[in-house]
Formats: sequence, C-alpha cells, structure tokens
Amino acid sequence: MRDPTPTADPDPPALSGPPEAAVATLPDGRARGPVALVPDGASAAGDGDPTPFIARRVRQVCVLFLVGYVVFLGRELASPDRGAVRLALPSFYAVLPLQLALVAVMYTGWPRTIRRVRAVEWVGLTALCAFLGGNQFRFLADPETTRPMHESTSGQMQVLVANTWLLPWMVLIIGYSVVVPSPTRRAFAVAVLIALVPVVVTAGAVAVNPGLDWADTPMLFTTDVIWGAIGVWFAAYGAHQSGTLRRQAAEARRFGQYRLTRRLGGGGMGDVYLAEHLLLRRPSVVKVVRADRAKTPAVRKRFEREVQILATLTHWNVVQVFDHGHTADGTFYYVMEYLPGLDLEKLVALHGRLPPGRVVHLLRQVCGALAEAHAAGLIHRDVKPANVMVCRRGGVPDVAKLLDFGLVLERGGGAGSGPRLTVDGSILGTPHFMSPEQAAGLATDPRGDIYSVGATAYYLLCGAPPFAGTAMQVIAAHLHQTPPPPAAVHPDVPVDLSDVVARCLAKTPADRYQSVAELDAALAACCCATAWCAADAAGWWRDRAV
Repeated sequence: MRDPTPTADPDPPALSGPPEAAVATLPDGRARGPVALVPDGASAAGDGDPTPFIARRVRQVCVLFLVGYVVFLGRELASPDRGAVRLALPSFYAVLPLQLALVAVMYTGWPRTIRRVRAVEWVGLTALCAFLGGNQFRFLADPETTRPMHESTSGQMQVLVANTWLLPWMVLIIGYSVVVPSPTRRAFAVAVLIALVPVVVTAGAVAVNPGLDWADTPMLFTTDVIWGAIGVWFAAYGAHQSGTLRRQAAEARRFGQYRLTRRLGGGGMGDVYLAEHLLLRRPSVVKVVRADRAKTPAVRKRFEREVQILATLTHWNVVQVFDHGHTADGTFYYVMEYLPGLDLEKLVALHGRLPPGRVVHLLRQVCGALAEAHAAGLIHRDVKPANVMVCRRGGVPDVAKLLDFGLVLERGGGAGSGPRLTVDGSILGTPHFMSPEQAAGLATDPRGDIYSVGATAYYLLCGAPPFAGTAMQVIAAHLHQTPPPPAAVHPDVPVDLSDVVARCLAKTPADRYQSVAELDAALAACCCATAWCAADAAGWWRDRAV
C-alpha cells in the first residue's frame, strides 16, 4: 500500500506524474460517465452535446419545484384562514403527483434527447404557472377577498395586492431563465410568456368578479405590466450573461486543441485533467501548472524540464508526450497519452502480490525504459510502483509504462542536460523505494535506479515494501538494515529471482548490478522468466474486465 507519510522532498512537485492520478480515479481502466468541467455545448464553437448539461439543470429545477409545492402546503396548513386552505388544496393535490412524476422521469434516464428534456421542462413550467395563476385567480375572483381593494379609492390597495402576487412571478421569470440554460432569444420568449400569465389571470378575475370593474382596477394591470417588463429584461440579460460566462469558462479550459472533460487529480500547484483533442477525439491527459500557484520559478522550471526530458525519450515503455505550451495568463501545460489501466501500487492493493513470472515480465519492460533514460544521461530517482502503469496498448496486454520524470537528474551532458534544479545534499523521492545514497542526500548514479527497481520488485513479490515505518525510520533502514529475501518471506518466490532482488538492494552501489542491461539479463535468466505468457496476460485482463 502507498505510504501515508509524505516524501522527504522539501519542495516536491505536486503533480509529477498525471497518469497515476488517472488511476486513482479510474482504477478499472475505463472512462466512466463524464464529469463535465466544461458544460457540454457551452463553448463558442458549440462542441459537445448540450443535452447532459441541460438535463441536469432541468432535473434540479424539477426538484426545486417539488420542494416549493411542499413548502406551499405547509404554509397553507399553518394558515388560520381555513377557507383559503380549502380553496388552495385542490390545485395542490392536482399538481403534486405530476411534479413527482416529472422528478421520477428525470432520474430514470429517459430524457436522453434534447426534445425530451425540453418537453419535461415545458410540462413542469406550465404546471407551475397554472398552479400560481389558479391560486391568484381564485383570490381575485372572490368578492370577499377583494372587497377592501374595491372600497379603496386611492389605488394603494390595488398596488399592495398586485405586489403580493408579483413576488413569486418575478422569482420565476428571472430565476428560471438564468438557471435553465437557453439562448437569449428563447429566454426572452419564455420570460414574456410567464409575465403575461398574471395579466391574463387578473383580466379573467375582473371579468367574473362582480365586486370589481375595469375602471376601478387600473393599478392592478399597470403594476403587472411594469414589473413584468422589468422581470423580462432582467431574465434576458441574465441569460445572456450566463451564456457568456459559460462560453468564457469553456474557452478558459481549452489548452491548444484540447478540451478538458474530467478532473483526475490535483495539488498545490495545478491540476490534472482527462482531455479530448477537438479534432481527433483522442483521449489524453493534460497536466496544468499555474504560474500563480507554483512556489518559485525553479519549481515551474522543473515542470518545464520534465516535459522536455519526456519529449526526448521514445521508448515504448515510457509515457509519451503529445504537446505542451503556455496560455496567455502564464499557465504551463503539457499533454500526455492517456493510459487506462492501473499503476503497480494499486494493482497489488486490489489484487494482491503478483506471480513471479509476471513480476519479471513487467520489470524487464521497466529496465528497457530506464536503459534509454540512462543512455541519455538521465537518472530517474523516483522509480516506485505508483510510477509504473500497467495497461493495454495497441492490443497488447500487460504493457508497463514508466512515468514521472519530475525528479530526474542529468549526468554527463546527455540529451536532457540543462540547468540543475536539484542539488546533492537534498533528499528527493519516496522513502520506501529510494536508494541508501539518495536517502543520505549523496550523489547518485544509475545504480540508484537499480536499487529502486529492486525495492519495487520486493513490493510486487511480497505485497509490501522492504521496510515499514515513518519516513525517517524507513530512511534509516535503507541506510543500515537488510530486508529478508523475498523467498524467505514467501516460499513460492523462486530463489534465483529472490537473489536478483537482493543484489539490487545491496547497500553499496558496487555490489549491485552495474547497469539495467545487466539487471535485465539476470531477470531473463530466472527460471520463471517464461512462466507468464501473452495468453496469461490476456486472460487476466479479460477476466477482470479492465
């Protein structure tokens, strides 16, 4: 399992290695239902299907309407005027089952098309308008409730009555057009239709109420028209502004030709997203490092150097970089291949320790990736189970991909050489898998990566790292203790493979394998090297549906 204690890096990059963040969110390797950071269809280009986003909003509005009806019932039942309750309850009993049905429909997944979503929207909106209008009509059509208004000659009572009923109408006119996304013209048309309802209701009530006549009720209509017009203007303006903000949010979340679709993880200096190329529709991982959140220019430079290093490596078992750049606000980002699968840490956590043959199969691929990096003068310095992805690529199961070159050290002026961003004497890396010289803050070379490969192999074979405890206890153990051989912990581990791991974990670099090529040859010579074949790998992935 992953050690809960932090690494000893005094200024660690919070996002070195996006694909492992993807695994934490997608452990089964499949892209599940999209979590839209950018509302679908909200971008200026209109890319994406707007139906899911609009459906979510309509579903929320349906629930809000239902809550409103329940609150209305509670208010009426608490009212001392039992006559008003008797008038209002029939409309409530008529609309409540309909609203419950609409909520149920929105949660069944039936409205998969925009027409169905809009149909539910119109039914719910019409029912609410009928409910409010019906109650207003019963109030205004009753001679007893309108007698004070008829007897008043100043018009103040008319304004008071109109304002009492206008409050829910104004909330509906303005709020609905802003909450439910619509083009400005559609929002304007909906707001006009809603604003006309109280005018029509008032006219109908005056026509049937013998206690009122047209000459005595001008302020009712004047108030309805004035406030209705104000509400329509605010609704149209609010819909326009809301649409503008959604479009701006969509554009802000585009990086080059990539549209962000799912946040996979994040840290103090940025975030990692699952993204899609707008033209190719290719899933990718976008790693974002914001200039205002990175602690120092050196830290930002470390991220830029990581992508430059990755771009120089072309080995099949190294994660590939597609693109990188800066946005106008100084945000640095780069785009990497999306690796649906599991990292080795999660693989062991979910499925237990691995068969020896599979361990050899995976570690030999890691050796291939490190061989290219070492030949280019690069030392990884953070080889660990969480930085090795296992996935299916090109129809091939059990492909290992080495990730996270954020702590890489350049030696000898190789392809990745450049200004040094770390210094000897600082402890960088993950304590459970770092070499003794790295734990001591001393200079390291490729043999330090070989030690980390050995510690990773130990974790895969035994289900736990070589040493346990706090960060400082583990560091001290790497310096002074020798772990029991894997074969002593689990007798099913072949002795020759156990010996290979033990030699990798030698305290003195001179006692280890001197190159990953030598380590790879030792792994290939193990008796279990051919025990895990392509058919075994294909069956494992098929049986677990990952």
